[in-house]
Amino acid sequence: MKYSNKIKWSFAAGIVVSLCWLIGDIFVAGFDPNPADYPIFSKNYADQVDVTFATLMLEGSTSRLMFGALIGALTGPLLLPATWLVFQFFKDRTKGYAIFTYYVLLVGAVLSPLGHAGFFYVGEIYKAVYHTDAAAHPYLLETGRGFMKMLNIAWGAAIGVLAIGWIAFVVCILLNKTLLPRWMAILTPFVLTLFIIPLKQILPLPYSGWVGGAIFNIAYLIFFSTLLLLFRKKLLESLN
Repeated sequence: MKYSNKIKWSFAAGIVVSLCWLIGDIFVAGFDPNPADYPIFSKNYADQVDVTFATLMLEGSTSRLMFGALIGALTGPLLLPATWLVFQFFKDRTKGYAIFTYYVLLVGAVLSPLGHAGFFYVGEIYKAVYHTDAAAHPYLLETGRGFMKMLNIAWGAAIGVLAIGWIAFVVCILLNKTLLPRWMAILTPFVLTLFIIPLKQILPLPYSGWVGGAIFNIAYLIFFSTLLLLFRKKLLESLN
C-alpha cells in the first residue's frame, strides 16, 4: 500500500475510533447523578463503596451499558493506526524521543479497551445491589469491590501510560521536533482534556454527564479532526 493511502486510512481510523469511543463513553458513563438521591450508597454503604462510581451508572439499562462498553472495546484495534499516524508527524522518526513517544502511546492504546469495558461490570453489580434484597448485599458488595479494583488497575494503567505518552508528544511539539506548530500543543488530548473538564460544571443535564463521561475522547476527536483538516497536506508534502 502506498504511503499516502496508509495516511488516508490512518486518518479515517483516528476519526472513527474517536467517534466510537466518544459514543461509548456517553452510553456507558455519560451520567451525572446526585449521590444523595441514592441513600443506600451515599448513607448505608458509604464506607464500603466508592459512592461516585456506585451511583454513576444506576440509571443505565443493561443494553445501554453493554453497547457503550462494546463499541469502545471492539473498535480498540483502530487505535493502532491512529497512533501510527501521530508518529508520522515527527520530523525524524529515528530519534529516541520519537520512538519512545510512539511506543508509550501504543502501549496505552493496547491497554485502553479493557479499562473501558470494565465500566459495564461495575455499573451492573451496583445496579444489582440497588435492586435486590439486603440479604444479598454483602456478597454483591464484595464482588463490587473486586470489580472496582479491576477497573482501577486497568483504567488507571491505560490513562497513566497515555498521559506519559501525550505529555512527551507535547514536549516534542514545543521543542519543534514535529511538523506541527507549537500552538498545536494546546489541542493534544492530554492538554485539551484540562480545558474540557470545567465544561462539565457549567452544562445542564444531560450534557454535563455526556461531557463528564467522554472528556478524553472529545479531546481525541478534536485533535484528529484538526490534524485532518489543517495538517494532512503538510504531512504528505514532507515526503517530497
